[in-house]
Amino acid sequence: METRYLIVADPMDRLDPTFDLGVCVSAELLARGIDVDYMDLLSHDASLDSATYLATLPVRRIESTDARRRSDFWRLGPPRRADIAQYQVVLQRKDPPVDEGFVAHHRHFVHAPESVLQINRPPATYELSEHSIVLRYPQYSAPTTVCSSFDELLASVRSQEGEAVCKPMNTYCGIGVTFVAPDSPDDVLRGFWQAWQPEVIVQPYLPAIEESGDLRILTLGRRVLGSVLRVPAAGSRLANLHQGATAEPLKPTPRQLECCRYVADDLNPMGLHLLGLDFIGEHLTEVNFTSPTTLVQINQVNGIRGDRDMVDELETMRRELG
Repeated sequence: METRYLIVADPMDRLDPTFDLGVCVSAELLARGIDVDYMDLLSHDASLDSATYLATLPVRRIESTDARRRSDFWRLGPPRRADIAQYQVVLQRKDPPVDEGFVAHHRHFVHAPESVLQINRPPATYELSEHSIVLRYPQYSAPTTVCSSFDELLASVRSQEGEAVCKPMNTYCGIGVTFVAPDSPDDVLRGFWQAWQPEVIVQPYLPAIEESGDLRILTLGRRVLGSVLRVPAAGSRLANLHQGATAEPLKPTPRQLECCRYVADDLNPMGLHLLGLDFIGEHLTEVNFTSPTTLVQINQVNGIRGDRDMVDELETMRRELG
């Protein structure tokens, strides 16, 4: 059977081709003569039953890729309907938040044939939380508390020896992240709770964010594709690139790499193969798996071609699965 990949993503006008992992990888796939289709996830009808949904995917062939073209970085063929079984690899690139719309579509892909390699495969992509999953790895992670009530949030913040970091459960790119002192007024904490309930995350503030930034290590299987240090902008403590942070090279430590292997061995069997592990100092703070990014920045700051390594690994995984 002819090898064919499918990229399931947001509408094209929501993607930034300069830094989008799907755009980057599609260029490498096409360069190898591998056919790639694109599916605008939101153009499909999530109310269909799963068998019909998966048999009538609205797709278009990616004929060429050029990230320098802002509005038409993918030159696409005519629309057609395709069955999921026509693909060997599906790259799930729908960005968070993991909301009702995300789940409504992704729940159908749970029923895709096991012979289709999904990166990453639901339902783990929405049943687990990128922010709270570090609780599975206390030996590597920053102390993390999931608060399911305002009283729990209040108690967790008050128990911190220093400043606390409060995070919404299902946002991304640093949206909603708030720094609070342990003696912050109740009404300040109540305002955060009311904005982001029913669950929020509390972690201690790690000063290493100001000293060395936030390190993202991107892995596929047990293979490290690369890493990039995200340094907050002047006057900011948010290390997200969408929040003005800059990208710099930094070699991971042996302990960080040990953590990456441990987490991969735990999550890969669940279908979570592509992981973006975030470290502040030696502490694991998040594991991104819905649609982890930074491959382009990793290439830029390290002078490598992580996209080639990624496709090499995908092809190995595809052959092993088939």
